[in-house]
Amino acid sequence: MSDYRILQDISLHIRGLLFDGLAGDDEVGGSFTSENNISLASPADLADGNSDVLVSLYLYQVLPNAHMNNQNLIPIGNDQQQYPPVSLDLSYLLTPMGASPEEDLVILGHSVQILAANSIVRANFLDSDFRTSRPEIRITANPVNLEELTRIWSAFNEPYRLSVCYQVQAVAVDSSRTPLEERAVLESLIDVHQTTSDLGAR
Repeated sequence: MSDYRILQDISLHIRGLLFDGLAGDDEVGGSFTSENNISLASPADLADGNSDVLVSLYLYQVLPNAHMNNQNLIPIGNDQQQYPPVSLDLSYLLTPMGASPEEDLVILGHSVQILAANSIVRANFLDSDFRTSRPEIRITANPVNLEELTRIWSAFNEPYRLSVCYQVQAVAVDSSRTPLEERAVLESLIDVHQTTSDLGAR
């Protein structure tokens, strides 16, 4: 089941992807010694300086996915129907926090490359009885303009620094509601016929 821990699991999965790729980079790889070098904390919380953190991967917004939250009940077995999962879109802010602007550019460039190569999320924690009813979960660059990015950093009460936004769609949290004990409607029959009044009107 994809339960309420899915937000944490997705975030840790992306962090793992980034660490595996960045640790193998000839130019900055020596600086990445553990996954703790990539923090899930807000860059504002890291602004005072933490020599161990080189990347902030911050989940800053969670919104319902409008297209996936209008699903019908899902048949399970012959006499039960399960409530559909809640589908969410996750917005992340990825901020390099290296020792120099030059290092930040290398970290950001390689991070973009890594996430582009791993845009479809395939992981065991996504297993679910209702997986076939969902689209693939994708990591995509979110084209947030400079004005919106500046607004985000203003909310942090921090000066703007180089960063990029990503969106993960559509993450589903399975319903915990008790399944309904009823059969699904498999076929609708409509009987259409012409009445006498309709014939007289011709």
